[in-house]
Amino acid sequence: MKKSLLPPGYADKLAQYDLGALDTSGAVLLKYDSGEWLLNEGHPIEYLYILLSGKAKVSVSVENGRSLLLCYYISEGMIGDMELMTGKHEAFSSMQAVTPITLIGLPLERYASVLRANLPFVLRIGAGLVEKLEASITNMSSTILQPFEQRLCGYILQSAQGGYFHETLTNVADQLGCSYRHLLRCLQQLCEEGVLEKRKKGYALLDVETLKKRAME
Repeated sequence: MKKSLLPPGYADKLAQYDLGALDTSGAVLLKYDSGEWLLNEGHPIEYLYILLSGKAKVSVSVENGRSLLLCYYISEGMIGDMELMTGKHEAFSSMQAVTPITLIGLPLERYASVLRANLPFVLRIGAGLVEKLEASITNMSSTILQPFEQRLCGYILQSAQGGYFHETLTNVADQLGCSYRHLLRCLQQLCEEGVLEKRKKGYALLDVETLKKRAME
């Protein structure tokens, strides 16, 4: 992770969240590489994050020790809003960069009371939390109801980088709720059908249209 003071030029982005008049002298610009963890569930959270670019995934742990994928953030979104509004500065979920990402960080210790006193901002947070709840319900419903291949194809499309799918397969199995062996069998089947090809960098996406079609079935 690389951190620097927030340079000028981000007023328009902050204004999208009703923060255009905020004193940003304490704000920072944060950059994470692919695979780095921004948040770890149950650990202290230092910032309210505003995503500027890149993709990150959010997951929570469940009783059996596995993790459940909740959603993806792509080039926009606010992270840490639940923790801000509850006053519990421990992360409710884990977040990992899928691609290199850049964020604005507002230190909660400095900005929490100011942000909670900003009514337009609080209303925006409320609307955003409803959207997150809807997305989580949709994702959990699909985890329960959709065939595994459909979920796998959707996951590959969401997490692929530069035409490759190269996530740690044990983590993928946990997040999709299947065994490691079953995941390998399904990936092998996609390779035999010419949809994927296993290479040193991971699985190359040879037929994106078929993946999209199967993810929507």
